[in-house]
Amino acid sequence: MRKILIADDHSLFSSGMSALFVRAGYEVVGTVEKGNDVLYEVITHHPDILILDLNLPKKNGLEVLKEVRAYSRDLIILVVTMYNDRTLINSVRKEGANGYFLKNSDQTELLEAASKLKPGDFMVSVTVENSNSADPSDLVEDEFDRLIKLTVREKEILKLLVQGLSSKEIGEYLEISPSTVDTHRKNMLKKLSFNKVSELVSYAFRNNLV
Repeated sequence: MRKILIADDHSLFSSGMSALFVRAGYEVVGTVEKGNDVLYEVITHHPDILILDLNLPKKNGLEVLKEVRAYSRDLIILVVTMYNDRTLINSVRKEGANGYFLKNSDQTELLEAASKLKPGDFMVSVTVENSNSADPSDLVEDEFDRLIKLTVREKEILKLLVQGLSSKEIGEYLEISPSTVDTHRKNMLKKLSFNKVSELVSYAFRNNLV
């Protein structure tokens, strides 16, 4: 029986994934909520497949991916996330993931990937491919020019946005007003030529700002 480890900080999603794989005949050896605990669980339980979210507390999914892949070349790592972003897919692919799926992907597709993918393979969800025509290997990134445009305060706010905090919560944490947080967020979008907060989040992952 193949073993699955699930790394996601939303218990409802983890429970759903666990039930899905158990019904399909897999053994779920554990669920992990914090990124800095994933490698320990991998070493302890020796799973065949890791289901990995990117937005994890303590250590983000890209960092976890690098860490786990350095430990094992054979483990099948399937990233399952809410972020539909081609440059983020490219980063995940470069770090050795075997698949990239959105959380609204078809369950059958995810199960098929878990059963068929081998070390070295890479699969992108149909949900992603239908909304993006470019091949991730064709992407060219120029992140340094963007990175130096952000102030220290903007980077602080960006880290908190990635954690899902609201403007009010960020304001309380940094002891500034919510309107000031909103102003910083708008400035970041303008500086980086983005339109949505999700693009800021993807940018933060790519540049290890979280």
